[in-house]
Amino acid sequence: MFLLKQPGALLLAACLPAIATAQPLLTGEVHSHQAQDIIVPFTGDWRATISMMVEEGQQVRPGDIVVEFDGSEASRYLEQESEAMLAETAKSERDLARLDKEHVQASYALRLAQVDLDLAEIRAEIPKGVIGSLEHADNQLAAEQARKALQDAQKQLADKKQSLAERNRQADLDDQKAELTVAWWDEMLETFSVEATQSGYVIHGLHHRTRTKFQEGDSVWTSFKIAQVADTSDLAIRVWVNSVDRPHLEAGAPVNIIFDALPGRPLSGRLDRIAESGAKRLEWGNAVYFEGSVSFDNDLVPELLPGMSALVEVL
Repeated sequence: MFLLKQPGALLLAACLPAIATAQPLLTGEVHSHQAQDIIVPFTGDWRATISMMVEEGQQVRPGDIVVEFDGSEASRYLEQESEAMLAETAKSERDLARLDKEHVQASYALRLAQVDLDLAEIRAEIPKGVIGSLEHADNQLAAEQARKALQDAQKQLADKKQSLAERNRQADLDDQKAELTVAWWDEMLETFSVEATQSGYVIHGLHHRTRTKFQEGDSVWTSFKIAQVADTSDLAIRVWVNSVDRPHLEAGAPVNIIFDALPGRPLSGRLDRIAESGAKRLEWGNAVYFEGSVSFDNDLVPELLPGMSALVEVL
C-alpha cells in the first residue's frame, strides 16, 4: 500500500505483472537425431593425435574417411610384435627339434637296454654246475644291473616324451598369444581410420573444458567424441534451460526460433521435453542447466545445418 502512494508507483505496479510473466530466451543449437558419433579409439597410452579431419560442414558418404589418427606408435608396436612372433616361432622350432632328437635317442637307448637285459637273463639262467661259481655270480649281478638300466632307460624315455609334449603345448600357447597380440594391434590400426557409415555433414565436436572445436593436430583422449556425421533429414534444436527458468517452462510450449547464421529466416516449433536432472556448464559459470529439445512445426530451411546456434523464444 505504501508503494502505491509514491510518485511513479502506478507505473511500477503496471510493469510488475509483465515482468513476472515474461518467458525466458533459451540458447540452443541445431542437432541431428540421426548422427554418427566419431569417438577416439583405444590406444596403448589412452591418447591419440588427430592427423586428418574432414572440414566442418563438408558432406560425406558411407565409406568416406572422416577422421584419421596418428598410428605411427601402433605401427611400431605391430612391427615389434610381428618380429617377436617370428623369433619365438624360430626358437620353438629349434627346441622342438632338439627334444625330438633326444626322444628318438632315448627310444633307441631303451631298445638297447632291453636287448642287454635279454642277453643278461639268458646268461644268468646258466646253472652253477655248467660254469664256475664266480662266473655264475657275475652273470646274476649283470642281469640285475641290466634290469636297473632298463628301468632308467624307460624313465628317460618317459621324461623326454613328457618334455616334448609340454614344449609342444607351450609352443602352441606362445603361437596363439603372439597371433592374438598381432591381430589386436592390427585391429587397433584399423580403428585409427574412421569411415562414415551414413551420408551427412561433418560437424566438429567441442572440447568439454575449453569449448573449442577439435581440429587436426589436437591430442585427444580415448572415448572423446570429437565429431559426428549428421543427417539433415531429421533435425531438432537442443536447448539449455537455466535452473531459475526451469519452474516456468513445460513441455509442449510453442516457440519461435531465430538462427544466428540465418537472421531473416525464423521458424516456429515446440518445446518437446526438458530433462528432469540438470548439470553445470562450466563455460557459462556455476549455474545448473537442464537440457531440452525443440522440434520444428514447418518445413526446414535448406541452409540449416547441425551445429548452428539458435535463440529460442518461448511463447
